[in-house]
Amino acid sequence: MPQRLLMLFVLAYIFVVCPSSQAAEQYQDIERLSNLILVKELKILSLGIGLRKRTESKRLGRERRFSLYALANSSLTSIGAFISGAGRLHYASMPKKAPNSLFENATIIRVIANSVGVGGVLFEVSKDTVDASKDRIAKNDPKSVVKYAELLIKEVTLLRKERSYLIAQMPETERLHFDDEETFLIDMQDAVLTEFRALYEDVKGKRARRHTQLFLTASSNLVSGAGSLYSGVIVPHKYKNDPITRTRYGGVGGITDITTGSVNILTPFSVTGAEILQRHDTQAVLLRQLGAGDIFDLEQMKRHQMKFQTQRETSICSTTEIAARRKAAEAVITILEKHKELNKQERSHALKKLMARVLDSGVDASGSFSKVVNGIGTTVGAYRYTRDARKRFLVTGRAGITYGIGNAIGVEEVIRDGILREIRHDRGKRNHTLLSQILDDELAVLDEAQVDIEASAKRTEP
Repeated sequence: MPQRLLMLFVLAYIFVVCPSSQAAEQYQDIERLSNLILVKELKILSLGIGLRKRTESKRLGRERRFSLYALANSSLTSIGAFISGAGRLHYASMPKKAPNSLFENATIIRVIANSVGVGGVLFEVSKDTVDASKDRIAKNDPKSVVKYAELLIKEVTLLRKERSYLIAQMPETERLHFDDEETFLIDMQDAVLTEFRALYEDVKGKRARRHTQLFLTASSNLVSGAGSLYSGVIVPHKYKNDPITRTRYGGVGGITDITTGSVNILTPFSVTGAEILQRHDTQAVLLRQLGAGDIFDLEQMKRHQMKFQTQRETSICSTTEIAARRKAAEAVITILEKHKELNKQERSHALKKLMARVLDSGVDASGSFSKVVNGIGTTVGAYRYTRDARKRFLVTGRAGITYGIGNAIGVEEVIRDGILREIRHDRGKRNHTLLSQILDDELAVLDEAQVDIEASAKRTEP
């Protein structure tokens, strides 16, 4: 008798709580829409991570090539500066015996160094152009990625409207089963949009930084090389029999050294400013296209996800497995937490790197400051000691030696930074902590989550 009463009670409970056959069909439609919405939201996040991954995969090669250009540039510049500076100091007491070929050869070496810098920029621009063309063909360029994300968002919006309509048609007691998941799906959309925007801003910002650096590097080397060529090779031949004019026009190289050295000193700030401005512009564009503002709260999403999971676990009338959706939710939360940590580390690293380049004796600082010193010495010698060859040789010779030392320090810094970079890369690769590896793992997790959701939906189809 007690067993019969218990069975009757359970049947009565199911009759009251579980959906009718018509409601069951609506229930399955809602579950189908939930799966579609979540899959598309995961795709949006995958798009952003994939875009960031493609940028990150090119970083190591670019850094290695830049080190090679800097090594060649600083080495040749240092040699040319030492030859010129030591030669002027040697002949300071007998300037009339100084061979013009000595200083001309020193200048040519410096011009070759500048040509290496310009050639490196041209190679990088050409490679970037080819890579960008390949990305456009494969629809992996930033513009195509944003268009696809915009399309997915529109589809998600329509699916959510359809889902809300179906939920509104159900009895209130049955509608409660979907309220928490509705809130969570909204959280998920806000999360993937905010993270997509952050990833896209990062890619565009780094691209602006790179373009600005290439432009400044090319401009600096062109101006510096042209000034050196004019004052050290053209002027001595053109005004061979007019020493006063030759000396004064020779000061042009000093002016260009002051100008380009100052530009080099400010380059870390310039590229950082360009990145910040690009990020700001990108944020405004995405806000208009995607509505991706700062609307996401990770802690709130965790609370809603836990509430949704608890509520669904207490439902005995579920007609589909939601384990796949829970797994996807947990994966996304884990990824967002990891990105938050990585962003904090990257900002700290970027600040330290900026300060080191400006204040430390690195290639960006030592070579640039010593170049300004060399420019000042050359200018002073040309315009203040135009008729006093001994003092002019002493001033320009000391400035040249300073410039040579500065670039020699730069060579040491390039080699040391390159060795440290390779050690960090090798250690990170072995420990599986490289950013490219982390992003690859995240893409694999998101792909697996999408497959699981789609497979779960098929298993629960009537």
